[in-house]
Order: sequence, then C-alpha cells, then structure tokens
Amino acid sequence: MIRIHSSLSASIPLFYAALLWPGRYTIAGLFDPEAYYPALMYDSGVWSLRLLIAAIAVTPILLAINRLGRGQALGRWLLRRRRHLGLASAFYAVLHMVHYLLEVRTLDAVLFDAVLLEYAVGWLSFVLLAALAVTSNDASVRRLGRNWKRLHLWVYPAGALAFWHWYLLDWYVGRVVFWVALFLVPPLLQWMLRRIRGRIFAR
Repeated sequence: MIRIHSSLSASIPLFYAALLWPGRYTIAGLFDPEAYYPALMYDSGVWSLRLLIAAIAVTPILLAINRLGRGQALGRWLLRRRRHLGLASAFYAVLHMVHYLLEVRTLDAVLFDAVLLEYAVGWLSFVLLAALAVTSNDASVRRLGRNWKRLHLWVYPAGALAFWHWYLLDWYVGRVVFWVALFLVPPLLQWMLRRIRGRIFAR
C-alpha cells in the first residue's frame, strides 16, 4: 500500500489531472457555444490566481520546513511540483484569454478594449505570466543563470496586475480583497522567515 501511495503521489499526469479538474467546465466551454460566458471568465481567472498563490506559497513553506527541521519529505514533494503549479496557473490564464477572444471575435474589439485600464492591466499581467511560463524549464534556468531568479520575481507584479484587473471588473469587491489578502501572505511569511536564523524548534 505504501508503494502504491508513493507512486500515485509522484505521478505528474495525475497531479495535472487534479489541477485541471476544477476547470473542467471552463475547458468544456471551449467547445460549447451555449456556455455561460461570465462563468467561463470568472472560473478561468479565479483558478489562475488560486494556483498562482499556491505556487508562490511553496517558498515560504520550504523555508518553514527548513527552520522547523522536519517535514523534508513534504518539502521535496512541493519543490518538484512548484513549477507545475505555476504552469497550471498560466494554463488557466490562457483559457481566460481564449474565452475572451472567442467572445469579442474581432481585432478591432480587442484593440478598443485594450486602451481601457481594466483590460490593459489584464493584458500586461498575461504577458508577464506568459514570459514566466515559457521560461519555466531547465534549459531556461541554465541559459539565464542568475537572471532567471530575477525574472521570476516578476510573478508578484504579474499577480498584482491580475488582481487589479479583477478588482476593476468585479462588482463584489469583498471577494477580491479576500484573495488579495491571501496573495500577500506568502511574500510576507517569506520575508519573516528569512529574518529567522537557525531552526525555530530544536529536535
């Protein structure tokens, strides 16, 4: 049973299936002209941001594990999947963009929207997330060297722009504020944990 559990937890395809399962309606909507457009846009956008928060949360969790001196197995598992969380977030962002393009249909409509602040910040966020997704591979890490980490710090401005886009378009400000607060937790924890030297608890 332990071996089966280990093999399942190590399965990358199964992990992706779990990440994409909540977006099955959004994915199916690509092939359903009768699908409810606002729901498609909301689900794809929100899941992109939820997974982005999960991806940036990995670093403070790893720092906490290091400071506590326990939970290394969980840390190794999360470290191997951080990239996949980020790619899944980018996938939902692409779905969000595709549903929008299928709705507006014309380049003139896209350009008309693009000059509006609520759409401009969304496009800028998408470009940044796309750049991070394209460079989320070992070849890019080797090619960029130290610049790779500097580039991927742009995940925070990308997320901030995405939340700004959401805030400008959503009538329910409270839920945006809730997710913004969650987005701020990982970098704040990371900053706090980096100031702690040594382990929090001795074994």
